[in-house]
Amino acid sequence: MNALFLFEAGRISKHWQAYLIALILVSTGIFCGNKFNLTVGDGIYLNSPYTIGFMTGMLSLSILFMAAIYAVQFLFKDYDSKFDLVLFSFPFSRWTYLSGKFLVYFLQTFLSFSFLMTGFLIGQVMRTGSEMQTYFNIGYYLYPMLIFGFINCFFVCSFLFFVSFTAKKKLLVVVGGLLLYVLYMVVLVFSNSPFMAGSLPQSIETQHLSSILDPFGLSSYFFEAGTFSVHQKNTLIVPLSGYLLLNRVIYLLISAVFLLLTYRLFSFSDHSKQKVKKALPESEITNRPTFSYMTLQTDFGRKNALRSMLSFAKIDLLYLFRGIIIPSASILLLFFIGMEMYAEIEKGIRLPQKYTGSGLMATTISENFPLFGFLLTAYFINDLYWRSHSSGFSPIENTTFFSENKLTGHFISMSILLFFFTGILITEGILFQASYHYLHIDWNAYLCVFLFNTFPLMLFSGLILLVNACIRNKFIALGVSVLAVFLLTGPVSGKILPYPLFRIFSDFKGTYSDFNGYGPYVLAFAERLLFGAGVIAFLWMINRIFRTKKFSAIVLIASILLLSSGIFSGIFFTKGYIPENEEKALTEAIRYEKAFKKYENLPQPEISDVITEIRLYPSENAYEIIGKYTLVNFTDQPINKILIHFNPDLKLESAVFQSGSESLRINKNISEVELNQPLKPNGTAHLEFKLSYKWYAVNRHQSFNAIIGNGSFMRISRYYPMIGYQKSEEIQDEKLRKENHLGKLEALKKTEAPEVFKKDFINLNMIISTEGSQTAIGTGDLVRKWAKSGRSYFQYKAGNIPFRFAVSSADYTMKSVLYKGITVNIFYQKNHFENTDHLLENAKITLDYCTKNFGKYPFKTVSFAEISSFTRGFAATAYPSAVFMPEDMIFHVNIHADKKQDVINELAGHELSHLWWGNNQIDPDDREGAVMLTETLAMYTEMMLYKKMHGREKMLERIKMHQQIYDSEKGFSENIPIYKVTGDATHISYSKGAVAMVKLSELIGEEKVNKALKNFLQNNQYPKKPSSLDLLNEFYKVCPDEATRKQVDLLFKTI
Repeated sequence: MNALFLFEAGRISKHWQAYLIALILVSTGIFCGNKFNLTVGDGIYLNSPYTIGFMTGMLSLSILFMAAIYAVQFLFKDYDSKFDLVLFSFPFSRWTYLSGKFLVYFLQTFLSFSFLMTGFLIGQVMRTGSEMQTYFNIGYYLYPMLIFGFINCFFVCSFLFFVSFTAKKKLLVVVGGLLLYVLYMVVLVFSNSPFMAGSLPQSIETQHLSSILDPFGLSSYFFEAGTFSVHQKNTLIVPLSGYLLLNRVIYLLISAVFLLLTYRLFSFSDHSKQKVKKALPESEITNRPTFSYMTLQTDFGRKNALRSMLSFAKIDLLYLFRGIIIPSASILLLFFIGMEMYAEIEKGIRLPQKYTGSGLMATTISENFPLFGFLLTAYFINDLYWRSHSSGFSPIENTTFFSENKLTGHFISMSILLFFFTGILITEGILFQASYHYLHIDWNAYLCVFLFNTFPLMLFSGLILLVNACIRNKFIALGVSVLAVFLLTGPVSGKILPYPLFRIFSDFKGTYSDFNGYGPYVLAFAERLLFGAGVIAFLWMINRIFRTKKFSAIVLIASILLLSSGIFSGIFFTKGYIPENEEKALTEAIRYEKAFKKYENLPQPEISDVITEIRLYPSENAYEIIGKYTLVNFTDQPINKILIHFNPDLKLESAVFQSGSESLRINKNISEVELNQPLKPNGTAHLEFKLSYKWYAVNRHQSFNAIIGNGSFMRISRYYPMIGYQKSEEIQDEKLRKENHLGKLEALKKTEAPEVFKKDFINLNMIISTEGSQTAIGTGDLVRKWAKSGRSYFQYKAGNIPFRFAVSSADYTMKSVLYKGITVNIFYQKNHFENTDHLLENAKITLDYCTKNFGKYPFKTVSFAEISSFTRGFAATAYPSAVFMPEDMIFHVNIHADKKQDVINELAGHELSHLWWGNNQIDPDDREGAVMLTETLAMYTEMMLYKKMHGREKMLERIKMHQQIYDSEKGFSENIPIYKVTGDATHISYSKGAVAMVKLSELIGEEKVNKALKNFLQNNQYPKKPSSLDLLNEFYKVCPDEATRKQVDLLFKTI
């Protein structure tokens, strides 16, 4: 057995720090296993072999940070202590030395990861709930430990071992570890990973390449598991075959190459060379001129104190910038962020190239730079702070009067370095804009990158400097610093520090809008930063007092003033804060269901007319609603109890229910109205109400209720009062339902359930007022607009529509055309003009196609309104006579780029066709297959219009792409036939539905499909609630024979 290995292993096992690290890693693993809810699809258990596999793979990223710390500590130990001069005098071979070192290094790293995964296993075993399956198999944990834990650990250790013994610089080892992390993240963007849905689908060739290149093997794991069903993911391990086997073999061979190169390049003599000062000749010594010495008066004033700080900073910067460290880190950082920028611009085969706006570049930096920056900060500060100690110069340094300014000097140098990194990233963003010929530079977007990234990193530098100053062991300080990165800056910080004011190192998770900039988040972020600066300054003052045993009045006053200012700004930051309380929400949901479930089967009136005024105050992030409902009892029974539900997100200012001579005030969000005189069949009642809403940055805005300075959008009907029992408020978790005696959750109504006729459409009369120069877009036709007292007013009316309406408000530029009696409007941000003419033409084509094949357009106008990127969750959404489009999705994209994906044609075809499929001509009830009658038919219309515009071959390319989307997502939820599809299975209703409808048009012809659809509309209009079987029956009627009808069933009734 290698004597060096036995010596080092025995030494490590005797240190108490090793057992403390093991305990921390096991505890961390327990937390991960017990708390992490990283699931990829419905029905896939958190302890399924598939989930355990990719969780092991993702946690294996921690090997990078453990291996880097151990490399800096263990592999450089002999050199730092000058013990290499003694050690290398012993008669052992290069193989004995290197193999002993590597075995200890690898074993230390692998055991550390094993402790983490042991804790993860314990955490999962402790966990209960419907997301866990009862079956336990230790093999589910051991198998990924082999293919991910062991191989990834071997690869990382061999690479860092190679860097350590060839470069002989600690910070380059750190940069090398970050290089592997960057390579993994870049490759994952182009993989088939379910966590990179924003970039899906990538081409098959790209997925093959990423499966080979991924150093941690996750891309190949996801690729090989792509064909697995939900049941297979819950019961089978992903086999070590195909691209997964190829990837693992390749990286084992690469690891062996790194070890071989280390062996070939290592030399005892090179490693132990010492710089020896050249002795001066005796003649120079004897002939030196003599000097007279004099005593100088020392000056310890503020000027020299400042000079000492700058001197410390200068030494740091010379050390960093004169070597290869900063160029290496800069190139790595630029490559990482550059690839992320490229991925944000080029969105795969589904979406076209985005315009390279400053906001897109700035938010890409803010999304990806912080973690990289925090890790660099932790490692760099540790190296800078302990450099004088490692060189043996610290005893001299600490005797100087200005040694107390060492921390400040390091802080200045790190701040300059962070500004440098941020600056080169902003320069890279501008160069990207230039290379894509989109030089609309928005300096406000770029300047806030410093606020959202540089300043939090500077605060973190202040904390890490304190950590290194207070802990006397360099490597324990480094470990604590890296731990602080993950506990105080990442997603885990929300659990450790739930109060948002204390998350002073958190990076910006918001968005940038060409309409609205960063909105109120800029001021809120600055307020929290000021609070953080006050806290860090106060901690520095305490540290200074304890270290120097003396008070400085100026420092004390400055620190207290900064802390006071921080507390004051923190008060402003937390104004309006509403803490999330899951237990309270759960309790209220249980109480609601137990108290009001009876109303599900009690007759309730329907809303027939809505008269409302919506007062928007965008500059205040607020609005008011004044409304009046007309309620009609369409049942054949008198109603004496009515359940009214007001949305808790809005403040109930007042509400009055009127029925006959009765007038009842309502002051609770959920109220039972009991009438003395029951509401008779066909009788009417009224509900008048006033609501208000205002949001604060500390709570973050709601994506579908985003009232902002410019570019507001609200699905506002969701926030109006509802009548009767609301099933959406029920608890979905079966285990929680059982624990609280709520009974089994009722299944969604079957497709075959009896047909329903229900009068639940409304007549809408809405007035929207907004601030001066803004235009408000509502639902229905615009009948009147006027200005009064500095506000603009718009009145919209729509008859016989579902209870579904929305509002937007912005400083719009408008383009309009009158086409065959229908006014087509486009409202857009002034700089987003590129696709407006194309959208107008496609709207005309869509109107022609749909009116010719399906029936008359039901409104006088159609408006396409662009909204800010503060609203997310859809590419576009259609309401009666209005289509709303977020700026960062498909409206403002470069459709003339290399792939020429005409998503504007798809936008017009899909969304405008919803005016036939689901907005007011048909309205299916909540049952299986309902979404087939809306989204699937809209996808069919979209494909036919794409064929009309670009030809059959181009349309078939889009169908191939949708088949790929379906294939990539079908393994993450239960696979069901199209005619039973539900709203959450978009890959079926959209992609598989599009494929099936195009195949149907190829089978029986487009004309027959359109004839069936037209008949379906005529035979199933309101108040009937059609089902997917009604649509299939219309398809059967136009089929020429029984064999064709069987083909229709294969398309829509089989998986």
